Amino acid sequence: MIRKTDSEVKKVAQAKKKNTNKKAPIKMLVIITLALVIVMGALLFVVNSGGNTTAVEQAPSVEDVPTTGDEDAPVSIIEFGDYKCPACSDWDSEIVPQLYDDYIDTGDASLSFYNYIGFGEESLLASLSARTIYEETPDQFWNYHHALMQYAGQQGSQVTTDLLLDLADEHAQDVDLDELEEAILNQEAMPRIEEDHSVIEEFDVQATPTIMVNDQVIDDPFDYGAIQEAIDEELAAADA
Repeated sequence: MIRKTDSEVKKVAQAKKKNTNKKAPIKMLVIITLALVIVMGALLFVVNSGGNTTAVEQAPSVEDVPTTGDEDAPVSIIEFGDYKCPACSDWDSEIVPQLYDDYIDTGDASLSFYNYIGFGEESLLASLSARTIYEETPDQFWNYHHALMQYAGQQGSQVTTDLLLDLADEHAQDVDLDELEEAILNQEAMPRIEEDHSVIEEFDVQATPTIMVNDQVIDDPFDYGAIQEAIDEELAAADA
């Protein structure tokens, strides 16, 4: 067995000490990095979990915009929607009835609708018909609106002038169908559709449905709890 001399043993010990000293800063750097990752992750969680709305500078005007409920209510709920949008159809059937029961029928909130043309000609036809009915028989607009939203937003559905006239005959019976057909074909409501588009651009609406509660954009339009929270906060502020 070969034995190391004292000087050799001393050199080995010193080498190990140097290696240990070199590793210490690296180990500390790893610990600090992990700590920062944990802290940043916690901060991101707090930010993301705490925000259900995004504030904008002001709420869109609802003057000359189809609105149901008390127009003087302290809370204005606005939908930017597309009649051909399947998600808008779902929102109309799942969320809107709750809004009627909890806030609109009680006079606490109103609901307004802006036309978003995202699916080409069929979206435009639907919007032209709905806007014409609003101008001719505003009291029957919302019956027609909900019926059209439920049909046109279904996958595989086709929006034609004949379909729009049939829906009007059933859900907006005071409308003159010949005049409605002429208004659709001549795009008589186009100036108002273009005004809606200007508001959509002003508020940088990128998807449908986009829902606002006064000046708050709801991050997830299907999170009814978030919608309730935003409405209740606005009601509390109005009562303060």
